[in-house]
Amino acid sequence: MKYQFMFSARLFCLFYAFCLLSGCEKVAPLETDEFYRFDNLHKLSIQKPKTTDFFLGTEKPEIPLSAIAYDERGSVIEAPSEVISFYSNDVEITGESFVPEKVGRYAIVGKLAGQVSDTMIIRVWNPASLKLSLSISNQPAAFYANGKDTLNFKVNVLKGSKVVGVKFPYQLYVNDKEQRSGKFATKTSGVYKFQVKGLGQVSNEITINALPKPTYPVVRLPVIFHEVNTRVLTADRIRQLTADMSRAFRNQFNINQAEKDPNAEDLFVEFYPAETGLDGKKLSSPGLHQAESSKTSFSSNDAFNDAFTSFWDPRHYLNVWVYPNITGEYEKASWSYYPSVTVPMDGLLTVAEGTAPFFPYGIFLNGNHASINYEGGRTEEVLAHEAGHVLGLYHVFNGNNTSFNSCNTADPDFCRDTPFYDRNSYASNIDFDRRYQRISCAGVEYTSTNFMDYYYTNNNSFTTEQLKRVRHAINYCIWLPTPRNSAKSGRQNGRSSLVERPANLKYIKPVICEMP
Repeated sequence: MKYQFMFSARLFCLFYAFCLLSGCEKVAPLETDEFYRFDNLHKLSIQKPKTTDFFLGTEKPEIPLSAIAYDERGSVIEAPSEVISFYSNDVEITGESFVPEKVGRYAIVGKLAGQVSDTMIIRVWNPASLKLSLSISNQPAAFYANGKDTLNFKVNVLKGSKVVGVKFPYQLYVNDKEQRSGKFATKTSGVYKFQVKGLGQVSNEITINALPKPTYPVVRLPVIFHEVNTRVLTADRIRQLTADMSRAFRNQFNINQAEKDPNAEDLFVEFYPAETGLDGKKLSSPGLHQAESSKTSFSSNDAFNDAFTSFWDPRHYLNVWVYPNITGEYEKASWSYYPSVTVPMDGLLTVAEGTAPFFPYGIFLNGNHASINYEGGRTEEVLAHEAGHVLGLYHVFNGNNTSFNSCNTADPDFCRDTPFYDRNSYASNIDFDRRYQRISCAGVEYTSTNFMDYYYTNNNSFTTEQLKRVRHAINYCIWLPTPRNSAKSGRQNGRSSLVERPANLKYIKPVICEMP
């Protein structure tokens, strides 16, 4: 053994020496394994195309395959496409693109050095197996050709009876003419037929009758001001106030000469001083009733109870109570009540025909707001705002007085054409130079023009949707001096009476409107 080992060792030495002496070529080292080039690979992200839905027979997609490699710090690692393998439904893809040949769902991933990318889902559809379903998401009770009423269309793609979320290329057609938009408005009355078409598929057909822009008979409401314990109002002052209220509701009031809302409308409502009293005789000062109360200051609850001493039949008069020395949280506020109607409408109380008033329905005008020297605004603007409430309109923000709610998904005034905003945020951050500007809950800046906003606003507009609410109140409120309640053209010359105080009278909180 010893001799054998020595012989082997000598043989190795001789071989080594021979190589050195004869200049044997060195053996080149093997290239580093590809894995070690990406030993710091942390994440592989597959690149997705703009669309992942494709339709056989209409296109032959060739989807390029690529992925981005990142290390632990999020830095990009250079990784040539040829070192990344791509798989569709666990079958390796040859080439640098994916070309689906048949209907199906393909889950595609990239792989490199033990890392697997996120998954890209490619769906290939047969258009003949799908159906288009057309509907109107805001179906109105009546659609008017006023250029403002707008239909918003919704399209569902069905496979059998199941809705599938596929980006199907379709186009809206109106009376067989292609439309660019998925919305529709018109100023031309008539019958319109709507369908959507795409990839050989045609939806169901919807027929809408666009009615001529409605006009309404002018309704004139006699107003009686119950001035309690003070003697500020005069016949001339009341005549001027009711005339300006009429201008507001007839779309003619614009003190600031500012731009009006694009949806500004004539509401066809006018106000005038009541001409006759409860006894049917002419009032010495039209529209004025001077009342007395043993109280000298009034909370909202006090005024609520006291009003029944001068609550003239609301079928014959629009009551406006003017109380001095308002105390408590409503010190700077005027207030009013919404109408009660026999036909339901969002936000309004529905009552049976013939129901007697169980609260003092009308306007409560703070004595400070009735003053000729009222510096916080104009009395007629306060009255137009409160008359809006009496005729069914809500604030264009969520809340009242100084209590405001933030933005939510519900429209607080039930009118789609009046932007709503976070009043609390606005009031807390007023920039005096931009005091007329608002940021809507949808994030759009606009100028405040609506009578149902608070200061600061241009106070010059009621809108189309507000028109609809007001006319609903005119048609179905049982406590207004309107033709439906036997007041011809809003006038009433016969005898009337006080409203009887309910035996179980309970305080009902009104809509509180703080004005500076």
